[in-house]
Amino acid sequence: MREGNIGRFILDQITEGQLDWAPMASPYDLMILEGPVAERSSPCTVEANSTSRALRRSSPRRKLSLTTPHKFGLLTRFLSPSAEHLPRAWPRSCSSSGLPPELQAVLSYIFPHLRMVPNGHSRMLIFSFFLYSVGTTLSHTTFSMHALLVDHYIQGAYYPRGGSSEIAFHTIPLIQRAGGAVLTRATVQGVLLDSAGRACGVSVKKGHELVNIYCPVVISNAGVFNTYQHLVPESVRCLPDVKKQLAMIRPGMSMFSVFICLRGTKEDLKLQSTNYYVYFDTDIDKAMDRYISMPKEKAPEHIPLLFIAFPSTKDPTWEDRFPDRSSMTVLVPMAFEWFEEWQEEPKGKRGADYETLKNTFVEASMSVVMKLFPQLEGKVDSVIGGSPLTNQYYLVAPRGAPYGADHDLARLHPYTMASLRAQTPIPNLYLTGQDIFTCGLVGALQGALLCSSAILKRNLYSDLQALGSKVQAQKKKMK
Repeated sequence: MREGNIGRFILDQITEGQLDWAPMASPYDLMILEGPVAERSSPCTVEANSTSRALRRSSPRRKLSLTTPHKFGLLTRFLSPSAEHLPRAWPRSCSSSGLPPELQAVLSYIFPHLRMVPNGHSRMLIFSFFLYSVGTTLSHTTFSMHALLVDHYIQGAYYPRGGSSEIAFHTIPLIQRAGGAVLTRATVQGVLLDSAGRACGVSVKKGHELVNIYCPVVISNAGVFNTYQHLVPESVRCLPDVKKQLAMIRPGMSMFSVFICLRGTKEDLKLQSTNYYVYFDTDIDKAMDRYISMPKEKAPEHIPLLFIAFPSTKDPTWEDRFPDRSSMTVLVPMAFEWFEEWQEEPKGKRGADYETLKNTFVEASMSVVMKLFPQLEGKVDSVIGGSPLTNQYYLVAPRGAPYGADHDLARLHPYTMASLRAQTPIPNLYLTGQDIFTCGLVGALQGALLCSSAILKRNLYSDLQALGSKVQAQKKKMK
């Protein structure tokens, strides 16, 4: 989100430049090896060149560096949105006629290439920290996905000043001035269709009543699975094109969250804005496969990796709003099947066995936290665990997968990328958000651009480029 970055430029337009971004500390990501592979850590610093040199020194026969994914990331950043503007038949014809070697490298997966590099497991471990950015391990995703992430973070990491709620806070006024309204506690129950099968509005729950809101175009940000499996009428769920799109993808990895409130400021507790990726094995793919296939009773003892962050340290305004308090978040990869038996039970009434299982994951996570940050002993005010069912309830995330559709090889195949576009098989119904591009804030932004381009029948990327050139020219005149 550095000044001049495309994601920052887009956000500046929809927030009128009111959203401020605070740079995170360097290194903003730190990998820590625990258990049998303890006492080693590998920082991912803001200075990409220094990391690249370190990687090259450790792999003298092969030029493996962060600059290579960065260059591919620039190419992928152009290719990914382009796929949705191309005819649907293009990827299929390319599959039969063959892709250029450069594109084959972008669209292949990184796993076998790293296997051939000296100290390949260590190299894979460095790239494995992207699991918490996309929810997919190395052996199941493409090099292009990693390239996009490297390209995104190559200039550093940033956090919205005032917290993530500031994004909505500064976007809503623009919507309202354009004649729109933002409603909360108004759950959409379904998409309305007219007699010709075209989307013509939505049914919204207001208290105990349903209210129909009619409109010429319906845009769903609920995700592919929620839209096609729950919101559209059953009469169109069986459409061949709808079934075909659903067959191309699957829900991503489930997550378990631990939210911790701490007594003391970041200075008192000696906390940094760094994200910590804690590994208990150097072969994360194999470790994850073993972990996910375990019975739920044994899983808490064999967690292969954890993500730990302190959101309060990233926000310069935190101490003004919450004096003498700090916050911590821990994320744990999870198999939805471990909690599936309770999914029909109402929230808060899932029984003792459910709470016991949740607590075992919380305790396993907290034992790692206290080992890494012993200064937090006696400083914990409260701890709350959130299971995949928690994600399903609050985020309406199918199977507790906060990243939406899995970012695996099938999802990132050119034909899938070109087929799963904003315009749906149902006339006047459009998809937006992370499922039609990639997950995360910037991925959802790109999804919104693609959706808007489809509705307006114009390439908004070209409009943005023209606007950017105009802004740059104005800045030069002012110097």
